Amino acid sequence: MLREPALVAESVASDEERARLGLFPGEMVFRIDQVRGQGAHLLVEHVRLPAALFPNLQKLVPSISDLADTHGLRLGGALERLCVVPAPASIAKALGVTGGTLVLMSDRVVHLREGRPAEWRTTYRLDQGNLARLKARLGS
Repeated sequence: MLREPALVAESVASDEERARLGLFPGEMVFRIDQVRGQGAHLLVEHVRLPAALFPNLQKLVPSISDLADTHGLRLGGALERLCVVPAPASIAKALGVTGGTLVLMSDRVVHLREGRPAEWRTTYRLDQGNLARLKARLGS
């Protein structure tokens, strides 16, 4: 079942959001939390965007590249970390599994060409095929 994204919420950036997005105290971020996908391919996404880069954002655009194009921004590189983690209780509930079930977590920061962070996205996937392949590659 495909689920609709949550509403976009604008808030003062937390300490972690400021650190990941290179923001100063008091700067605003847009927070988008959503569950999407189907069956064994469900994922939970937490997207954080600097509000100053994307004024008047009403809904999540499918990709950061589409969003950047809409706002006349040029993307550069991204840093992404993949790992297998036990699902925290809130993630497990959203994915319909028991707490502690192993999920694939992606933590990615996308930067503009001049180096400023434009998006921080954390994704938790319940995709057993990808999990098995990653675990095999890591030798665990």
